[in-house]
Amino acid sequence: MSQVLEQTRKKFHIDRSLSLLLLLLMATSLLAVYCADPIMSSQLQGTHLWLKQGVWYVTGFLLLAFLTRFGIDRLFTGVKIFYWVLMVLLAVLLVDRYLIDLPDILVRPVNGTTAWYQIPGLGTFQPSEFMKVVLIIMIANIIHEHNQHKTEMSFASDFQLFWKVGKIALPPLALIFLEPDTGVPLIIVISILVMLAVSGVRREWVWLGCFCLVVGFFGIILLFEFYPNVLSSLLGGGYRMRRIYGWLETERYINSWGNQLYTSLLTIGSSGLTGHGFREVLIRFPEPQTDFIFSVIGQNFGFLGTSAVVLMITAFDLKLIRIAMQYELPRERYMIAGMLGMLLFQQVVNMGMVIGLFPITGITLPFISYGGSSMLSYMIPLAIVFYMSSENKARLMH
Repeated sequence: MSQVLEQTRKKFHIDRSLSLLLLLLMATSLLAVYCADPIMSSQLQGTHLWLKQGVWYVTGFLLLAFLTRFGIDRLFTGVKIFYWVLMVLLAVLLVDRYLIDLPDILVRPVNGTTAWYQIPGLGTFQPSEFMKVVLIIMIANIIHEHNQHKTEMSFASDFQLFWKVGKIALPPLALIFLEPDTGVPLIIVISILVMLAVSGVRREWVWLGCFCLVVGFFGIILLFEFYPNVLSSLLGGGYRMRRIYGWLETERYINSWGNQLYTSLLTIGSSGLTGHGFREVLIRFPEPQTDFIFSVIGQNFGFLGTSAVVLMITAFDLKLIRIAMQYELPRERYMIAGMLGMLLFQQVVNMGMVIGLFPITGITLPFISYGGSSMLSYMIPLAIVFYMSSENKARLMH
């Protein structure tokens, strides 16, 4: 009898509502990428990226199924191996950028950024996308182990935790920043801050973190208005400063740095309630299948279409929160907090940057923008989420 009960406890319970939301995101992604085809750059038109996105989704579902069978504990214990493999891959990218020009068949810069490996016949592989997921799993381990041995809630204990996290997070952050890439490091930093906020550190740190984020955001605007040379020095000049100009002085740089934002605003602002029509070519803009996929949805389906996407991703995020709140063990909850930090930041920034609330940073819309690396990377923590949901259901049944 006890053996039967044990087998029942171990039965995997598929979360149907989470699966449905994931399928809806897939359908939205395929439709949006298909609608983006007519306004893509000439070399991408007719390449059927929406079919490739479908292949990536199928591959992601297979990976998801494998990881749930593989075992969640093995993911947490074996994550260090993936961390060091990705560190080597990131280091090789910097070697190509700053030291030795590797063959284009292996590494090829895109828009001035050396962040991708070329995989013949399949596409590209971006190590930083996987590193951001590996880091939240590793840091969940670190926080859990730290709290198990913590004897008091003090600033000294918090500093010990920050040091442990920093040793793991700062090296890959530096490598990714030097590619140069600003978007992924921002995503990683935000996810780590969210995890630390729920880790049990003193509340003063949370308030300080929120204060620094607000001051940093408005400080950029004030420095741009009154001390642009200082801001340029802080940002390292170059493309980062040009993006600030394109954001805050869009119309002045309408034919250069502000062109992407201007065309996005024109597209969404004129789309009305139902959009300009299915696959209608109103205006072309760069990267419609990735960074500006939300603009494509607005152009084709208007306010109703964009609202449906916002509701869908909100439902998905709330589902993750509900699963985390019902789960009893802390380690997985820390991980899901980091995942939510990533998702919410990417969602808010991506939709905000195409309507001018934030500068354009190259941050994509998770599960909807075209891209295999981002898709597959998120399937890793999703496997843990499905496991948590199964455990919640098993506990309620008994």
